[in-house]
Amino acid sequence: MSYIVAFRYTKATGGYHGIVTWTSFDSKEEFEKWYTPDIREREEVVEEGTTDDRAIELTNQTPLACRIAACAQDATDEDGQINQAILDFKIRSVLVGECFSRFKL
Repeated sequence: MSYIVAFRYTKATGGYHGIVTWTSFDSKEEFEKWYTPDIREREEVVEEGTTDDRAIELTNQTPLACRIAACAQDATDEDGQINQAILDFKIRSVLVGECFSRFKL
């Protein structure tokens, strides 16, 4: 049986701050070995030892504003310029995901 942990990205991740994700480990021990101080700086634990369904429920609770901020970060180049085409694509992808999540499509 796997050991599932849900995480929330911290301010250290910039535009990804507030995004909830989840990862499956073979055991609690494997998770504890993986969860180093460097990772703790970027990801805080929301819930440990949970189920797939609960982990998905937690990720679905990520605020839309956080998802859009992540889109802006992904669309920004190393000079700080936003590529409008990438931003449009990313935001549309988020909106489709929101619809599927909210309406169980």
